[in-house]
This record gives sequence, structure tokens and C-alpha cells, in this order.
Amino acid sequence: EVLSHMSPYGYSNFGIAFGLGFSVVGAAWGIWLTGSSLVGAAVKAPRIRSKNLISVIFCEATAIYGVIMAIILANKVKKPETAYSQLPDAWDFPGYYY
Repeated sequence: EVLSHMSPYGYSNFGIAFGLGFSVVGAAWGIWLTGSSLVGAAVKAPRIRSKNLISVIFCEATAIYGVIMAIILANKVKKPETAYSQLPDAWDFPGYYY
């Protein structure tokens, strides 16, 4: 019953939040995996330590991309002009997304 009475704007905001959260969690997981392998590689060959940092930078770029996309999508969501419990018959579905 909670999901049927929720506003479409709530669904869009939850989607934006989940997208942001998954991008940050994915980047953190990637940094964890590559960081642990970098530490192991640095023990065996210390001269290649700085060359392998590019993989950590790419993982951070994933998180930054998720944050930028969340900001863009949050600005795309329009505020409702009037409060409806249900969508009106003349609801503009394409206008909601663009």
C-alpha cells in the first residue's frame, strides 16, 4: 500500500539516490580491490608503485560520474504545480521525463 500511494517524484528521487549510492559503493569496492593488489605489488616490486595509481583514479572517476549524474537528474525532476494523490488524466508523461 505504501508503494501505490507514493508520488512519482518520490520514485524519481529514490532512483537518483540509489544510483548515487551504487556508484559510490562500486567505486569504493574498486578502490578496495585495486588498493589491496597495489599494496601486494608494491611489496614485490617497489619501483612500479606510482604507475599503478591510475586504476585507483579511474575508480574515483566512477564515483565522481555518479555524483554528476545525480545532480543533473535531480535538476531534471520538476516540482508539481498542484498536489494530487493520483495522476490526472491529462498527465504529460513525456514532459515529466524531459
